[in-house]
Amino acid sequence: MRRSTFKLSVRAEPGVDVIRSLRAWLKIGLRTFGLRCVAIEQLKQKDNTMDMKKYASSLILPDDLHDGPRQERIINVYISDKHDCPVLVFESGNELFAWASIARVLARAYGYNSDDWIGHVVELSLGSYTDKKTGETKETIIIKAISSRDGNDDSGKPQRADPAKLSKDLDDQIPFE
Repeated sequence: MRRSTFKLSVRAEPGVDVIRSLRAWLKIGLRTFGLRCVAIEQLKQKDNTMDMKKYASSLILPDDLHDGPRQERIINVYISDKHDCPVLVFESGNELFAWASIARVLARAYGYNSDDWIGHVVELSLGSYTDKKTGETKETIIIKAISSRDGNDDSGKPQRADPAKLSKDLDDQIPFE
């Protein structure tokens, strides 16, 4: 009569001394139940870490801004084949259709070349408009340029140190020796 053979996978719970527990378990299996281990192989662990940004990101809608405005950095711009309009891709992985009103704000702030928009920080906030056909008030997304084309912040102060000013600050009566 042929004896049955089973293939079994086991995994240790956290905090368990794996080798000692496995040996004791196999001994109990043989002595108590007559089950002998004829082959054993430790499986290599796969790195199951995945970037879930693809599944967690989506188009930004007015509903996403009910908790307040948010700042995003533009990392790419492409044209949507379906809607024939620019799509802003943000560092967060989320995207935003740059309809005419949004594209105008970005063109005024950064120029008409989409490559010039990349790397800039914008603020997205909730706005509203009145539908001319129905008279109904609807929500929309308002965009504001935070970083400026010339590298100044919104207060007009340079974000980088001015080399001319630095040389004047370092010019003093004490000579280097």
